[in-house]
Amino acid sequence: MLVRTAVAVGGAAVLAAAAIGGGLWLAGDDPDLPDSGDVHTAAPGCGVLSDEQVAELLPDAVLESAESGPLSGGENTACTWTSAGSDGERPETLRVDLSARFTDASGETPVAGDEAARAGYEAMVPVRGEDVPLADDLPASVWRGQAPGTAELAFYTDNLVVRVSYAGVGQEFEAARDRAVDAADRLGEVL
Repeated sequence: MLVRTAVAVGGAAVLAAAAIGGGLWLAGDDPDLPDSGDVHTAAPGCGVLSDEQVAELLPDAVLESAESGPLSGGENTACTWTSAGSDGERPETLRVDLSARFTDASGETPVAGDEAARAGYEAMVPVRGEDVPLADDLPASVWRGQAPGTAELAFYTDNLVVRVSYAGVGQEFEAARDRAVDAADRLGEVL
């Protein structure tokens, strides 16, 4: 009796695994892999901003963290530069998040990577966001961050969503806003 039960349970597990595997195979494209129509097949690395560009934006800044990895339906890179700890009187921090969104053809209605990027951008921007012009007429919005001296900015290009966060100790929002826009302009030119 025990052997029959074990065989039945084992057989059911094998059939379930085969059904799931077959279903996934029949479903087609994996939304976590780039499609041939996706311009960005991976999230760009932190080198998208050269050392010279970073130095122009934040003098004495160093790359504090660089992380990349999978994102549901894509890939993400997050880079943080800071001048905290340098001889400067007012430390500054610049964080850039680059999220490549891949085409998802696994459902009944395929969603192109650029559509997913636009939807991600629209979901990220708060109502208080102010539209700003960037190079190549990229759609962008900037808004006041949570702490004084901070500005957040987001834009998208093709299937890539970019978020720029700038923080400067003792700065007014207008100055922080200008720094975030400057960084986004530089990114927009190379992406």
